[in-house]
Amino acid sequence: MISIDIVRLDESYLEFKAKGETYTLFSPLVEYLSKDPDVEYVQFDVDHPLQENVTFKVKVRRGNPLDAVKRAVEAILRDLEELERGFFQ
Repeated sequence: MISIDIVRLDESYLEFKAKGETYTLFSPLVEYLSKDPDVEYVQFDVDHPLQENVTFKVKVRRGNPLDAVKRAVEAILRDLEELERGFFQ
């Protein structure tokens, strides 16, 4: 189970620490956020893969950083559903 602690949240910046996950979740999230024209900066750091501690940062040019993350998650889920349909139809 993932636990998330928000370190900083303001109108254009989000930073949180997540425990219980590493590259599997955050690599695609960074990739999708990087494609969003409203996102200025996105990055994550893993303390150590065996500890499963991640620091995630995103800064937006426009809009709300939480909305940008939500859009990215929704896009990832749509792509996964499309992949699933391709395999099982």
